[in-house]
Amino acid sequence: MSRSKSDQKTLTIEEIMRGDVEAERLSDLKFEEALALLEGVVSAVESGNLPLDQAITAYERGTMLIQRLRGLLSGAEEKLRVLT
Repeated sequence: MSRSKSDQKTLTIEEIMRGDVEAERLSDLKFEEALALLEGVVSAVESGNLPLDQAITAYERGTMLIQRLRGLLSGAEEKLRVLT
């Protein structure tokens, strides 16, 4: 049984870092949520304190977050184009 958007708990950086997040949940994130998670992922990877497998998983999730952010920005740009 799938949860409605309002029933889904907020994603945490820990879930992202463990890779416990499906792409569908990332696609439901608002811009601010995705950006905050991406900042956490970047910080963790840049720290150099992650084992290689976790760093790779974090990098993959960061890439997915970037795709989500780009999609949201593209949609916003299109709305602005229509309004102007």
